[in-house]
Amino acid sequence: MNKGFTLIELLGVIILLSLLALIIIPTITSSIREGEETADKQVEENIVLAARSWAVDNKDKLPTSVKLKTLQDGGYIDKDITKPSTGEKITNVCVDITTSGKSYKYTYDENCS
Repeated sequence: MNKGFTLIELLGVIILLSLLALIIIPTITSSIREGEETADKQVEENIVLAARSWAVDNKDKLPTSVKLKTLQDGGYIDKDITKPSTGEKITNVCVDITTSGKSYKYTYDENCS
């Protein structure tokens, strides 16, 4: 009495697992990438929210551009901010504040001069 698997059965299992991997791995990779992009957007939104808080306290200086360092030094946002997708430190960004009628528009700017 033979116990074990035939070569055909083993090849079938290997092919089936390979096909599953071909389907699952790109889906997982895509989900991770989307999660990182969402986290990056959330960091940007947090910086804009900090700029809004700064604007409430500094109405006499509006409209202007607020640098990240100003927000950090004023305690509006943490000093150590990193981009979730790459882990690199965010340093040279600002939020441009412009008027639009009676309201203000806040725009995240990655290349602050």
